[in-house]
Amino acid sequence: MASVDPRREIAGLADRTTALVGWTIAWRATSAIATLALGAVLVRQLPTSEYGRYTRVLSVLVYIALLATFGQDQGLLRYLPEILGRGDRAAAHDLLRKSAIAVVAVWALTSLFVFALRPVIDAVLHAHVADLLALGTVLLLGGIAAGVLSFALVAIYDMRSQAFATPIAGALTLALAVLFLRRGGQLGSVLLAGAIGQSTLAAFYLWVLLRRIRRAEGIAGDRVGWRRLLVYASGWLPSLLIASAVGLQFESLFLLRFSGPTTVAFYDTGYNIPQRLVALIPSLLTGAWVVGTLEGAHREAGRLRAAVIAFYKGIFLVACPLLVAGGALLGPLILVLYTTRLAPAAEVAPIMLAFFVAALLVTPWGLVVRVRELAWLNALVSIAQVGFAAVADLWLIQRFGLWGAVAAVGLTTGLTIALSFAAWHWVDGSSLRIPWGYGIRCLAASAPYGLIYLVALVTPHLRSSLRLPLLLVAAALATLVWFYLVRAFRLLAREEVPLLHESNQRPVRLALRYLAPSER
Repeated sequence: MASVDPRREIAGLADRTTALVGWTIAWRATSAIATLALGAVLVRQLPTSEYGRYTRVLSVLVYIALLATFGQDQGLLRYLPEILGRGDRAAAHDLLRKSAIAVVAVWALTSLFVFALRPVIDAVLHAHVADLLALGTVLLLGGIAAGVLSFALVAIYDMRSQAFATPIAGALTLALAVLFLRRGGQLGSVLLAGAIGQSTLAAFYLWVLLRRIRRAEGIAGDRVGWRRLLVYASGWLPSLLIASAVGLQFESLFLLRFSGPTTVAFYDTGYNIPQRLVALIPSLLTGAWVVGTLEGAHREAGRLRAAVIAFYKGIFLVACPLLVAGGALLGPLILVLYTTRLAPAAEVAPIMLAFFVAALLVTPWGLVVRVRELAWLNALVSIAQVGFAAVADLWLIQRFGLWGAVAAVGLTTGLTIALSFAAWHWVDGSSLRIPWGYGIRCLAASAPYGLIYLVALVTPHLRSSLRLPLLLVAAALATLVWFYLVRAFRLLAREEVPLLHESNQRPVRLALRYLAPSER
């Protein structure tokens, strides 16, 4: 067997990794812009209480969508690269058919279940949302399909198609929502607009995937059987359900029960915007991790330890400036996008941002869970998190309303960090390596963003539409200084990020040319 040049292999991995990361950034950015645009339009078209109902129903629908995937997204991610690697078109089509049958069956059962429980849902929540929720569940199939096929495109290393298609689908959804509302439509018409946009996105993803499968040429092999597929999917299902139960935001459920839909609108807006910003950071390395997993999981302690350290460095490099700058910019941004009607959300958002950034400290634990096959242990941590969150929310929200919900998120975040680190240290302490020195340097490099706070302190009397541009100018100037400090503090030096220096991607080479110190 011909030997493989290790340096050439590393360079190839670096190129695939950085390309996936780059297109993931573009996809996340376009998704965030589309979501913000739709929210900004709806908050101006709907009464605040109706907007609160919409955000609450949307949060529950996200949970239902994750449930109805039944782990098929993970199944495609696991088996599709293996099948296409041997060029087996028949097995690829068979896998897609089985995944589609499983998804449609679970979606149909879920739709019937929600429809039957409408009186119970309204009675429990003391709000008229069950009919809207039942309609949204029926319209959810396109969104579920888009989510599952998105993972299939990741499995064939295609984030580029998603980055281009997402804003088009978002624009279609926004245009249809505005059209329906101006013609007298209610919240149901907004859900219909979203279903049309997501169905269009799913159809495009399927076309891209089938085109790639048609190019496969090879020898037919064993197909993935129903038992193998469902056993693998069911292994992921508990973790997905627990994680999505946390994402369901017990805070919103209890706020709707004890404080009303208007407070829900305040909370959901102040929660979702920073959450989406911070979610960008771990997703930057998702493609890289998929590449490493699909090309063969290396179980050596040294290799895993190096991956964890690299993950932490990526987190520190991006999260530190986001934390410092975002704390000053989120409030004015919300006031401009959503008007002063959601002013309490502008107060909540910077605090939520700090909680979410703190939670990033345990994100690399997910890498260890996958490599060491510790889903059962991670599920126990998640169960404890859900139980504590439910109790804290019920107790604090009854007494303190909106700010009780904020406090509950902070307490739950602290518990999650403590339990995750304890479990990590117990099962694989050798891989728990946090480069604190690098993190401190990243935080020091972010100090120039303090200029934004200074501008914010001297401009409280200005209108939001004028104040936000001044803050953005201050942020731009601070970013220039941040670039200089990234180079001065050697944050992108070869010894810190060696894999990045092996990439031949032009954007990466350009960034390293100006931000990495010269090698002498």
